[in-house]
Amino acid sequence: MRSARRDFERLYGASPAHLLGALASFAVIAVAAMGWFVEPAISLEYILIWFGGAIVAHDVLALPLYSALDRLTALRPRRRAPAHGVAGRRAGEGEDRGERVRVPGHVYLRVPAILAGVIGLVYSPEILGKGDATYFIASGQHQHVYLGRYLALVAALFALSGLAYLRSRHTRRG
Repeated sequence: MRSARRDFERLYGASPAHLLGALASFAVIAVAAMGWFVEPAISLEYILIWFGGAIVAHDVLALPLYSALDRLTALRPRRRAPAHGVAGRRAGEGEDRGERVRVPGHVYLRVPAILAGVIGLVYSPEILGKGDATYFIASGQHQHVYLGRYLALVAALFALSGLAYLRSRHTRRG
């Protein structure tokens, strides 16, 4: 049994659980894509236009913007690591032996900013109150709560990231 699993992992490149997870993901994607074509008003042309627009919007607008913001957060002078660290070890060696790797501080800003941006983008119609009348007809609720909830979520993301940063600074010194 072990040799069959090793042979599979050697041929496939990952464990059988990875293959099952990938196949399950593709099944979910297939069901979602089939749902697009059930609606007669939606055609393949509109879907391709939407995907093309999303690709262009990402590559032309979003990628340069978040790359520039990432560069701005990392613009502080860096100290060079010595060529040989503790006990003659080169910088970067030994990290797989349970030693802590120093994470730059700007990463603690990057992660909540990316999450806030993605959530804001996905839920922007609700956050901005677009379609409130339709939403009210369908659910009996108004969209005015989404902005406050989104801002609370963003504040919580940055607060948790700040706590993680403080914890990392504290454990690094101790």
